[in-house]
Amino acid sequence: MLLALAPSSQAAITLTPSVDQGRINKPFELVIESTQYRSASGSPDLSPLQQDFRILSNRSIYLTKRDNGRTLYISRWTLNLSPKRTGTLVIPPIRVKGELSPPLSFQVLPKPRPKAPPLQLETVLSSTEGYPGTPLSLTVQLFYNITLQHAELTQPTTEGLRFLPQGTQRSYSQQRNSNPYQVIEQRYWLQALKPGDYQIPALHFTVSDERGKQVTGESQPLALTIVPLPPALAELAGGQLPLISSQVSLQQQWQRQTETAQAGDTLIRSIIIEAQGLPAQWLPDIRLASVDGISVYSQPAQLQQTDLDGVLTSRKQVDFKLLLTKSGQFQLPPVTLNWWDSSDGSSQTALLESMPLDVAPFSANIAATQTTAGIASKTTASATVETVITTEDTKLHWQAWVWAALSLICAAGWTLSLQRNRRLEAALAALKPAQATNQKTTHTLEGSGARQGATQQIPTGNTSATETLHNNFEELAEACQLNDPELAYERLFNWADVRWPHAHVDSLEDIQALAKDPTLTYLLKNLEHQLSHPGNDSWHGDLLLQRIIRLRKSAKQPAQATTVAPAPSQPTKQPSSSRPPAHKPFRVTIGE
Repeated sequence: MLLALAPSSQAAITLTPSVDQGRINKPFELVIESTQYRSASGSPDLSPLQQDFRILSNRSIYLTKRDNGRTLYISRWTLNLSPKRTGTLVIPPIRVKGELSPPLSFQVLPKPRPKAPPLQLETVLSSTEGYPGTPLSLTVQLFYNITLQHAELTQPTTEGLRFLPQGTQRSYSQQRNSNPYQVIEQRYWLQALKPGDYQIPALHFTVSDERGKQVTGESQPLALTIVPLPPALAELAGGQLPLISSQVSLQQQWQRQTETAQAGDTLIRSIIIEAQGLPAQWLPDIRLASVDGISVYSQPAQLQQTDLDGVLTSRKQVDFKLLLTKSGQFQLPPVTLNWWDSSDGSSQTALLESMPLDVAPFSANIAATQTTAGIASKTTASATVETVITTEDTKLHWQAWVWAALSLICAAGWTLSLQRNRRLEAALAALKPAQATNQKTTHTLEGSGARQGATQQIPTGNTSATETLHNNFEELAEACQLNDPELAYERLFNWADVRWPHAHVDSLEDIQALAKDPTLTYLLKNLEHQLSHPGNDSWHGDLLLQRIIRLRKSAKQPAQATTVAPAPSQPTKQPSSSRPPAHKPFRVTIGE
């Protein structure tokens, strides 16, 4: 639109904008033109424009032409202007060669918002540089402002880097460039295993909109630089991946008091690591140094994470079962954990100091207020009853007489039962010669038939013995896994009878002598102690099962039987009086 100034007989000044005065929202051109019939020098005064406009450029040109026999002098200036604000702006009068132009008003509108893309996938790293082992965070966000039926996103993966999801996906709303979006966010822990330059490739997504149309896209790749460890951190790591955190603590807990420990007991020692700023899966493994006389069995680690106010705190607990196989005074070695403080860049050490452990002999754990009945041995038919009663009040004297009477009754019953079992053994021994004669006769009569059918194979007891041994072991394993000491005691003898078929297994001492395993000896003492003290929770069937499994692997299998299996009529082996009962070992039945 051409807007002309009021012409004079000498000169005319015109202002020509390149845009509509009512719809300005971007830079525009303004042409200032001066027409005169005489030549005059001078340039327009542009200082009034600078209040509301930025002058981006200024170009000028001078022309002449003939008009009714006269020479017309034309001066033209082309300005590129940008509004400084929105609203009503005015181009003030501009003076050119002694003349003023009329003012021009403009309505400047806000810039239109760019059209928001319906889908955007962005990835952001918490840091683009770090050490090997430094926990970094990768955030993946899918922005969308359309209705989605389905969305799939590729997982980040790069050789030399390991990724671990930080919890589950989050969904929320967010304004982005003044546009509303729905956001699906997933965060990952990221850790580099060695120095180098890495590139996390673009992640791809595939979504289906409300009409079922599939839309695909991808994020921008990310660059990551992992620098070598500084000397102090490299020395601390010792060739391993260092533990880098802002805070680390090392603690221990005992399931029971260590002051009452005795040989054959099992103590549970829990070692706990707590650290901030890295996932629990990346906490280092815990190991305890071995000590002669203490067998250490580690249990699966227990992991826990809490996120409070954006601070991740991880916890790793490992329970160690300490089987005390000897009595004496021991010194448990210290437990150390080296780590790098990321907050101040210094090396630190978490320490559990060495501690003494006094282990009493196996027979020393007798409660002061319990009554202990003597147990008859194989060669002694009498029982000695010793009652230790501690009282602080004379009113308890009558209880001492009651306990003493009960002890005498139990001892008498045990003695009568022992004599009765010996009479049964004598009767069975007397039957064996006659049974052997019957078996010999039977085998002789059957032998002629066997020679007539020489091509027929005679089954031996090898297969059935192996199957029985395996079945008995499975039953024993089940009892140990159930942590049932009485059931394990009963099935232990069933397994031992088949494991050593030519030996007399009548007591736990017989099994100890046949196994010749010091650790198993103390485990069996631990089992016996548990049976005599039902309220004690120090027995762990898994340790006994592990030792028997090791015994089965290291020992030779039983010799293959070459003779015909015993006839069904052969009497089964009866436990001698030295084998305690499998259930309720101190319940005595008085003989007739």
